[in-house]
Amino acid sequence: MIEVIVLLSLTVVSAFLAVSMPNIVYGVVFLLCSNVLLGILYYLMGAPTVALFQLAIFAGAIVVFFIITVMLTQAGRMETAEVEEVAG
Repeated sequence: MIEVIVLLSLTVVSAFLAVSMPNIVYGVVFLLCSNVLLGILYYLMGAPTVALFQLAIFAGAIVVFFIITVMLTQAGRMETAEVEEVAG
């Protein structure tokens, strides 16, 4: 029971950090952490099939999709562009 409470607390903290991170890449990493922790919680509660789908679909496919989208849209380079614009 205590491990469920600890994992649930870590999941909530990770989900909050995923939403509140100013850097998109760090937000995606915390989203991955919250999805993995949620999959572990499902497994501990006796639903291994749901845990497998959680890890395969949400933690795997969707997070990889977000990372590829961030890389292709050049969201991480916005700060560099702003610095060059100010510098001249």
